[in-house]
Amino acid sequence: MTEVSNKLPPDLERLIADGEASTQRRGEGSSAWPEPDMRLIEDDRAPAPDFDWEAVPPGCRELIKDMADDCGAPPDYLAAALIGTASAVLGNVRRASPWEGWVEQPHLWFALVGPPSSNKTIALAPLKLACTAIEREMESPFKTTMQDYERRKEAAAAASAQWKEVVRQAVKDNRTPPPPPDDSREPEKPIPPRVMIADASTEQIGAILAGNPRGLVLVRSELAGWLGQFDRYGGAGADRAFYLETYDGGSHVIDRVKFGGVPLRVPYASLAIIGNLQPDHLREVFDGIEDGLAARLIYVWPSPIPPRRPGKSSGAPRRVEMLRGAFAQLRQLDWGRDQNGDPIPAVLRLEDGALEVLDKVRKEIFEANQADSSGVIAGWRGKNNGRLLRLAIVFEMLQWAVAGGSEPTSISVKMMRRAADFIDYCTAMMEHALGGLSLTEPQRDAAKLARFIMAASPACERPPATIINERVIYQTKGFRRLRDPQHRKKVFDLLEKAGWLRRADGNTGGRRREDWNANPKLWEK
Repeated sequence: MTEVSNKLPPDLERLIADGEASTQRRGEGSSAWPEPDMRLIEDDRAPAPDFDWEAVPPGCRELIKDMADDCGAPPDYLAAALIGTASAVLGNVRRASPWEGWVEQPHLWFALVGPPSSNKTIALAPLKLACTAIEREMESPFKTTMQDYERRKEAAAAASAQWKEVVRQAVKDNRTPPPPPDDSREPEKPIPPRVMIADASTEQIGAILAGNPRGLVLVRSELAGWLGQFDRYGGAGADRAFYLETYDGGSHVIDRVKFGGVPLRVPYASLAIIGNLQPDHLREVFDGIEDGLAARLIYVWPSPIPPRRPGKSSGAPRRVEMLRGAFAQLRQLDWGRDQNGDPIPAVLRLEDGALEVLDKVRKEIFEANQADSSGVIAGWRGKNNGRLLRLAIVFEMLQWAVAGGSEPTSISVKMMRRAADFIDYCTAMMEHALGGLSLTEPQRDAAKLARFIMAASPACERPPATIINERVIYQTKGFRRLRDPQHRKKVFDLLEKAGWLRRADGNTGGRRREDWNANPKLWEK
């Protein structure tokens, strides 16, 4: 159960009546109540898997552990944030390929799932600080680029003015005017180098990607808001389609009306995505359009950990500097070159043993989907072949960036095995996330209300007789569905059958009371 502040929220304070008087009036204590069924708030989901430390690069383990201690968050969140961010910092300069015809970009998508106050947002902080530091280091060279742009822009304006004068004179003399010289065309304005973005329209992201072909990481504090903004200004699914393309990292063209119809060409539209997601929004993600967007995300939902303070001499700043150094190492990698000398991704092949690991994982995925080829889990498993390669190249390059040594020129069997183990861990997490989706709407709302009731317990020095009023509940934020009397009855009936609530005593002149007593034994749990 997630720990909450001892100070009750205003909505909850309205629910707490004078419990002592009520208990004395009825002459009953906690012994008169049945044992409450705590499965109501645990639902039927599979337990969250323990974090697999063997499934990450060895050079990153101590860093992940220390950052988790600094943030007071489960290591799962920090590992996901590190891997996802590193996949974008490495970017398209390196790609993985087991054989001709199959190439994977490194960019990965992660959803950090958990209730409020589970420190999901805090877990993103060190990675965001490291990305900001990298962007600041790129600002100085960009100033020189901008100065050169301004010089060429003014020179083009002067050349254009001279040409226009020549055209006017030619028209006056009844001569054919000359075409504009090349140096009169205004140069394309440089796009600032970026690593991380937060909230932007698809057109803005496309423009930023055009100047940052390595790719970017999109960090969202709430993924539900990101999903909700798709096509808010129209577009008939264009926003959603754009993000689906960024998972594959191919070329993209954006038609820009405001630039006279001149298309914006993005050579590599690649995004890593990392964001937070509350459990109540999981169904919205999985029940959305079946276009593969939900299947592209890795869902990380660890068990909560008790709150704790970091050590007296926290090394958080030093760890951010370690991240910055590792990211700077990845950022210094140059592109490969084609026969014309133009930049292209350099491809890393798999060692023979790594190919055997890939074959084994592909066979396992095939057999699993043969047994269960429908639903969200099958579509998600179908992405694991590509995920395996993406994780392997990120692990290979991240280990090098942290531990040093020679730059990898292939993907080793060791990192391929770690990537396969991480896929197993992610699969267990996916099963955990999907576990509660079979619940009905009344069951989900009953569990939600049960957790809301339990939030009173830290403030109570003795088991109270808490009065729960139906009207107050459905007027409380987050419980609007309970305005429907039939739905509300089902929810409260479930809580009564589970031994959580009992109708309060009192004569209402024939009108059904809306007050309920909460089981005092809940505060003994």
